[in-house]
Amino acid sequence: MMEFEKPKESLLILDKVSKRFTLENGRELEVLKNINVSVLEGEIIAFLGPSGCGKTTMLKIMAGLIEPTQGQVLVKGKPLQGINTRLAMVFQNPALLPWYTVEQNVALGLHQLRMPAKARDQRVEENIDLVGIGGFEGAYPRELSGGLRQRVGLARALAMRPEILCLDEPFGSLDALTAEDLRAEVVDLWRDHKNELRTVVMVTHDIYEAVYMAQRIYVYGENPGHIRTVLYNPMPYPRDERSPKYRELVEVIHAVITEALIPEEESSDGTQVQPSWYQGLENLPPVGPTEIVGLLEVLEGAGGKMDIFELANETESEFGHCLAVVKTAELLDFVDTPKQTVMFTKLGRNLVKTEGQERRDLFSGQINQLRVFQVILSWIEESPDKEISHDEVVNRLQGYFPNEKLDRLFETLIAFGRYAEILAYDANTLMLSLPEDEEEEEEEV
Repeated sequence: MMEFEKPKESLLILDKVSKRFTLENGRELEVLKNINVSVLEGEIIAFLGPSGCGKTTMLKIMAGLIEPTQGQVLVKGKPLQGINTRLAMVFQNPALLPWYTVEQNVALGLHQLRMPAKARDQRVEENIDLVGIGGFEGAYPRELSGGLRQRVGLARALAMRPEILCLDEPFGSLDALTAEDLRAEVVDLWRDHKNELRTVVMVTHDIYEAVYMAQRIYVYGENPGHIRTVLYNPMPYPRDERSPKYRELVEVIHAVITEALIPEEESSDGTQVQPSWYQGLENLPPVGPTEIVGLLEVLEGAGGKMDIFELANETESEFGHCLAVVKTAELLDFVDTPKQTVMFTKLGRNLVKTEGQERRDLFSGQINQLRVFQVILSWIEESPDKEISHDEVVNRLQGYFPNEKLDRLFETLIAFGRYAEILAYDANTLMLSLPEDEEEEEEEV
C-alpha cells in the first residue's frame, strides 16, 4: 500500500456558508453560520460535533441537495449548480430498497449513467468484491446483518466512482466490533491505489473514530453550527489507539469540547461567575433525570470526585452525551466542574444519600429554581383553564431559544417536570397542566 505524500488540489470549497430555515410560525432557525472548509484531494477529513449541530446539513449543501442561505459552494473553483455529481454519500441508514437484491441495490445509481449492461454488471461485481460481500449478490436486505447492509451502501456509493466519498455517521448504528472493522476497511480502501477512492469526508460524534480515520478534524460548535477549531492529525496509518500520540490528540479534543459545553467564566475582578448558559431561560440538554441520579451515584462510588474523561469511560457513554449530563447536573447545582474535574456539591452529596420521595422532593426543589420552569408554570397559571397546549409552549419558547430543536427541548422539559412532580402532560390532548393533587390543594386554599 502507498501513502499519499500530501494532499493535492482543492476539490470542493465551502466559502462563508450559512444556512437558515423558515419555521411554520414564520421564525427563522439558523443551523449553520460562516462555515469555511476546503476539501483537498487525497485526504480524509472529519467533522466532529454533537448531534443536531448542523453537520448533516453541511454535507447536504456539499452534495447540492440544499442550497446555502449565504455563501457559496465551489467545485474545482467553479460555483456548484444543482447536484454535485462528483460526490457520493453513505448515511447511517443505508436506505436499501427491500425488494431489490444486493446486486440490484449496488447497481441502482448506475442506471442514470446509461452504461452498457456488461460494463455496469462488471462495475457492480468489482465493488461488491471490494467491500467484502461477494456471495451475497442475490440476498435481500432483510437477510443481511447491519454491518452487511452498510457494506452494500458503501459499495453502491463506490460504484459511482466519486471524487469525494461522504460518510454521514455510517458506523453509528453498528455494534462496536462491526464498526471497528468497517472503519479499518474504509481506511484501507482509501490507502489502496488499486481502486479509485481518493478523498473521504466524514461526519461523526465519536472522538476516537475521528482520530482513527482523519488527517484533519473540524470540531463543531452548536447554536448555530460553526467551526470551533481545526486540528491536524499527522499520525501514520495504520493507527495504534494505544499509542501516546493517539491518546494525546483524543485528550486535546476532549478539552476543546469540554470548554465549549461547560466553560469556566470569570468576572473582571477574577472571580468565577455562572457560565453564560445560566443566563435568561436555562436550556436543558436532551438527557433524562435518572441519568443525573446515575451520574451522582457513580461519583459517590469514586469518592465524590472524578476526571471527566474517566467519568465518560466509567458510565460507558459517548463523551458528548456525558458532558451534557454533567452540564445539566451543574445547572441543578448537584456538581461543580473546576477544570476537567467533576465533583459533588453539598446538595449533590445529600441527594445520593436520600431515597424515594425524599430524593424526588430534593430534586423537585432544584427544578423549581430554574427560570424556564418558573415561566412555564406561570403560563399555566395565567391560562383560563389552567392548561396550555404543546404548540403554544413551543411557540413561546421559540422567542427564548431561536436556534434550538424545540420539540426535543419540550420533551426534556416534560421529562424533568414529571419527575419533579410539578408538571402533568396528556400525550393524547397535547395539553400541559399542573398535577391534579396540586390543583386540588390550591382549590382547597
